[in-house]
Amino acid sequence: MIEERFRDALARCPERAFLLGARHEHSYSDFYQHCLRLAGGLSRLEGHRIACYMADSAQLIAIMLSAGMSGKSLLLLSRDFTEQQLPTLLQRYDVDTLFCDSIPRVKLPANVLDANALDVIAESEPLIAPMEGEVLLLTSGTTGDPKCARYSWGDLFAQVKEREVHEHEYWLLAYRLNHFAGLQMLVHVLRNNSTLVFAQSNKVSHAIEAMRHFPVTHVSSTPTFWRYALATLPSSEHGLALKHITLGSEPVSASLLEQLQQAFPDTRIVHIYASTEAGSCVCVSDMRPGLPVSILQRDDSADVQFQIRDEELYIRSAHGMRDYVGSEERADRDEEGWMATGDLVRIEDKRIVFMGRRTETINVGGVKVHPLEVENVISAIEGVKLARVFGMDNPVVGQIVAVDVVTHNGHSEQAVEAAIREACLVLSRHARPRSIHFVDTMETHNFKLKRQ
Repeated sequence: MIEERFRDALARCPERAFLLGARHEHSYSDFYQHCLRLAGGLSRLEGHRIACYMADSAQLIAIMLSAGMSGKSLLLLSRDFTEQQLPTLLQRYDVDTLFCDSIPRVKLPANVLDANALDVIAESEPLIAPMEGEVLLLTSGTTGDPKCARYSWGDLFAQVKEREVHEHEYWLLAYRLNHFAGLQMLVHVLRNNSTLVFAQSNKVSHAIEAMRHFPVTHVSSTPTFWRYALATLPSSEHGLALKHITLGSEPVSASLLEQLQQAFPDTRIVHIYASTEAGSCVCVSDMRPGLPVSILQRDDSADVQFQIRDEELYIRSAHGMRDYVGSEERADRDEEGWMATGDLVRIEDKRIVFMGRRTETINVGGVKVHPLEVENVISAIEGVKLARVFGMDNPVVGQIVAVDVVTHNGHSEQAVEAAIREACLVLSRHARPRSIHFVDTMETHNFKLKRQ
């Protein structure tokens, strides 16, 4: 599959930039030749599984694609893991060789190679295995311990449509490659012969710099990313010529969609529902939050089908992960293949509206409160950059609703707090925040608000 996509690009646009960044530029032609030689070297490594523990880079993409071409199984590890966690992870997932951009100082149960010296293992005689390798992805772990999902490259490419592109597209890599959304971005670019642009780091400010410096036309990232980005950009004259914005990984609020439309009036804005386990499921472009209720009527021939059971969204996907990896990890599928997403929803005005994760529900004196409903009210208030609603233990009612708030510069915390309390009067008394705490920033994971 990877070999086929490269050959298609070589027939159409061999000298087009495949990867573009401040420190490198690789055409489809030269990167393909590099991957061929590296695939030959990887195929001669002992063992069946390799892992990468490194920052996003051209080297990481070379290893990823070469591993698939050589038939190796590849585990992508986040640099958020500490070196002390590596021995357990490598042993748990049976890793034979680990590639790093800096050699860990701990003893590891695997062969360790420097990713900055890939030419050492590259072979003059390239080798393409008859069977492509697999990719192992750890879930985000934003609401609990991560699990390891197993994908084939074929299933990843099957989730991306090959479409007619009238103009050359430059996609900013605003997700990390060790997450499903980042991997899908790489697959999308390769399938459609586009260019993938790297920012200097995963900071929002560096992402904006890359958008300005390179001719970025398309950006895919989270609502949290765009809340920070909009707070940084001037309301007009921002100098960005984006043609397409894709939102994913978190529910999208009506207020954010409105702010994006005001900032980018000529830009197509869509949001995608996807997960590491189920893959890409549905894309919405009608500028309304939530999903159209019509997706519940899809028949058995659809690649992705939806159900609602006890307020929870269920998915059955033909191209999702194959399974979890690990003796203690089992996919939560029933006998008919339906998988619980953990997302609580309700139907409102012919729309499937997200209420939050099942694990995030706040119990206030026996009454269930969904944080997302409260966050949507608070996030629409002028002066609020970011809000995180959660349950705080209380000896009388079990929990109370609490909120952390990041304000825009120049806004009084006292005025914002008063506006929050006023706006939340539309909510039931159990859902009104009893504790409002102002913070300078909030912890995020892959530009996604970390909730635990």
